[in-house]
Amino acid sequence: MTTTRSAAFRVALLATVCLALPKGAPSYVASGGTWRDGSIVMQLQLGSSNGALIDGFTSWGASAESALATWNGYLSRVEFRVVRDSTAGVAMTNGSNNVFWSATAYGRDFDDYASGTQRNGVAALTLTWITSGRLSEADVIFRNTLAWNSYRGPTRRTSTGANLLDFRRFAIHEFGHVLGLSHPNDYGQNTTAIMNSVLGDLDTLGADDIQGAQFLYGVATPAPPPITTPPVTISFPPRNESLDFRNQLEVKYRDGLRRGGSPTSVDNEGDVVWTQEYLRFRVNQCAHAAAVSRVMAEIDGGTSSVCGNPAGGQVNFPPRNESLDFRIQLEAKYRDGLRRSATLTSVDNEGDVVWTQEHLRYRVNGCGHSDAVQRVFLQIDGGGLQALCR
Repeated sequence: MTTTRSAAFRVALLATVCLALPKGAPSYVASGGTWRDGSIVMQLQLGSSNGALIDGFTSWGASAESALATWNGYLSRVEFRVVRDSTAGVAMTNGSNNVFWSATAYGRDFDDYASGTQRNGVAALTLTWITSGRLSEADVIFRNTLAWNSYRGPTRRTSTGANLLDFRRFAIHEFGHVLGLSHPNDYGQNTTAIMNSVLGDLDTLGADDIQGAQFLYGVATPAPPPITTPPVTISFPPRNESLDFRNQLEVKYRDGLRRGGSPTSVDNEGDVVWTQEYLRFRVNQCAHAAAVSRVMAEIDGGTSSVCGNPAGGQVNFPPRNESLDFRIQLEAKYRDGLRRSATLTSVDNEGDVVWTQEHLRYRVNGCGHSDAVQRVFLQIDGGGLQALCR
């Protein structure tokens, strides 16, 4: 377990008091300020990662978006949105929620913002401004003098023995501070939570973190359809046809695009079956985190139901960054949970999930198998979005 600290400290226009919840209440701790209902726009200014990260993300920004999506799956009245590769000015009280790397926190050492036991190598911090009980700005700063990557599972070390910090779990933690959550363990609470001040092997939200966010912003529940609207059934293609597409995609990348092989623990059948299942949950009203949870439960032998019925008309699919996050979690499940050995594929994770999603989007919107395959390959060759079949 890493002993590197992650701290978030409240800088307010008015005095801000961090209040622990009463004894006997859930362990999460609110900072005293919340955002107005609507979008919380984060200016991602993290730059290139100089190659793919351990978990497959191709940039720090993509890892940050995955962290934000993790929270979004549980929120009702607010939603994180991003400006990718933002050019917004970076400054305190400038009205922008800046997310960036720095060796200092606006000219001060990171540890200057800490006190007591927290003065032990702060790796990231969040500065928030509260006006009349409302959060008005939040800046998230990651210390660029430390060793970072993005990965899942137990914490790791570099070849020299230093802590290799997981950017994604730190980002999830810091974005929890942006929402208005504090460290429950700083207030005598003993709970498994990514919002604790010491980040260890937990790499995603715990139940206590989710309860805290929903305490502040409500439970994300899909609105039920009007009672006069009959349920809409979205039929996904037979799995053998989806597998045929995935096999053709492999050939396209290998022989057409001349892509080299990279290791994966997920075989083509498992890849397309579980990606299709994830997308089936998504188009049937499940949020990202709920869909991921349902698929993982099915892999472990359980059963899950969809979350609701979509409206009629064109079937809309989730943002690609959320689908990519699922594919990366599926890779970790096969590798670390199912202990599957690696084989080589010419299709990288992003291309895999993007084109599988496109194939299924055409299928559920009226296209036959061969038509959908043809449309996807035209896109790969630069032909742009193709017309749906209904």
